[in-house]
Amino acid sequence: MNTVLSLFLFAVAIAWFEYRLKGINKESDRDQKGAFDFFATKEELKKAVKRLTEKADEAHTALSERMTSLEEKAFFAQEEKKAAAQEPQAPKAEPDPRVIFFRWPADDGTFADAQRLVSQTEDTYYRFQLDDTRTRAEFLFVTVSDTQLSKANNSSKKYIERVCNFTGEKSTRYTCTPGKAHLERGRWVVDQKARIEYR
Repeated sequence: MNTVLSLFLFAVAIAWFEYRLKGINKESDRDQKGAFDFFATKEELKKAVKRLTEKADEAHTALSERMTSLEEKAFFAQEEKKAAAQEPQAPKAEPDPRVIFFRWPADDGTFADAQRLVSQTEDTYYRFQLDDTRTRAEFLFVTVSDTQLSKANNSSKKYIERVCNFTGEKSTRYTCTPGKAHLERGRWVVDQKARIEYR
């Protein structure tokens, strides 16, 4: 009886020992797995940090290149301005002293020489080409835009008929045959009217 009891207790002890050993192994496996997970996570974090660092470096490099490019453009633009300022400017062409312009004739069909202009504008209607004596000239009715011509056509008595004859229906297309005038006591007196042909 004692032997059977001893064997039974011995079997129980072995079973308990095996059970305990399995428990220890499971804990060990769990610990190892946890350690493995920890190390795997650590490696992933390292890789992620490395990727972020590389992207940050790329962005920094691109920004540096962009800034350098902008600085270079600004520098060269400044240099071009300096060079342009130092280049001798071509002199402006002097107006031909034998060509003068007038706005429109006075009521008596003359032009006051004191009101002559040296360039054509939207407000001048007559171009005088002076001869060598500067006392005689041929003149033309001239306009620079359809708006200006329409204004003259609408007020023909003021702008046209005092010093020009015209043929055809008034329009925005015309040719002009020169008239003749001479300078007398500070006024240009018309000797022969110009002729406007509307087309």
